[in-house]
Amino acid sequence: MSKLTPKTIDKIKEMRKQFPKEIAVSVRRVEDGGYCAEVTTYSCFTESDTFSGLIEMVNDAVRTYLGIPVKYLSYMPEYLPPISLAQHLNMFPPIARMVEVDFNITKNEKVKC
Repeated sequence: MSKLTPKTIDKIKEMRKQFPKEIAVSVRRVEDGGYCAEVTTYSCFTESDTFSGLIEMVNDAVRTYLGIPVKYLSYMPEYLPPISLAQHLNMFPPIARMVEVDFNITKNEKVKC
């Protein structure tokens, strides 16, 4: 990667200023098992089959809305949801809880071939 010029650094700083500290996002599961998100801060929508993919798509939607050129994408901030959202959607990590389970184990009989 080439060294950034002072002019390029100033341009990156100006683009980064467009990003608010927080964005409002409404997430819901859809019937096919995927996820749909509305970035209400900018009135744009995106979707993904996975929760981690949805996070990437939300960031892409914001960057697209703000008109960030491809060559500057790696210098832009990323939004990450709180872990409580993943827990609420029954994703990773599970909410800590102690559970005891009783069960019987049945001996397998050998099957003759």
